[in-house]
Amino acid sequence: MTADPTRMPRGIRNHNPLNIRLNPANRWQGRIDPADNTDGAFEQFRDPIWGLRAGAVLIINHHDRRDATTIRRLIALWAPPSENDTDGYVAFVARQSGFGPDQALDFHRADHLRPVLTAMVAMENGCQPYTEAQIDAALVRAGVLPPEKPLTRSRTVRGGQAAAAATVGTAVVGALQDGLGPAQEVLGDLALTLDAAKWALLAVTLIGIGVMVWARIDDRRRGLR
Repeated sequence: MTADPTRMPRGIRNHNPLNIRLNPANRWQGRIDPADNTDGAFEQFRDPIWGLRAGAVLIINHHDRRDATTIRRLIALWAPPSENDTDGYVAFVARQSGFGPDQALDFHRADHLRPVLTAMVAMENGCQPYTEAQIDAALVRAGVLPPEKPLTRSRTVRGGQAAAAATVGTAVVGALQDGLGPAQEVLGDLALTLDAAKWALLAVTLIGIGVMVWARIDDRRRGLR
């Protein structure tokens, strides 16, 4: 039986589980156009992965720009005492994530960001309904790679995968198949001899880095956050 959308928490209904406020100037990837937004106060996204990604991006921005390197500092910015029970929010996220409220964290690391993000989703909505695959997909789109997960969809990840594979020799074949398309046949032939293989691995590294840089520049050029 399909759940009644009107009875879902607001953040889940909007595919915006961290309840990011609506700001027409913020051109979030995957957002519903503000002209079509039916909430009026909070962003709406086409899919929960995009809402989770936006939340991850904001957490990382707070980390980088506002020194939010602990749960206490992050939540003080996210849910200030003037509007929220900030101490209760901090205690909940610390308990759910397993980190101390004043423990130094690096939100560029999946093993730090992921538990905090999922705890914040639960705090904001009273539940955390998303699968590991959805959260991992959101982290990848935010530029954070979950450890030991095969990732091939993101342009940035494909480039990084190829560059990283070049450092481990034979792993380059899989990365080429998933990430570099037509280049695989050329470099595969070159890798038949030891000396040629060295050149092939160098080429893969440079191409992979180039793909990553281009993807970042292209997103910025289009004004996407």
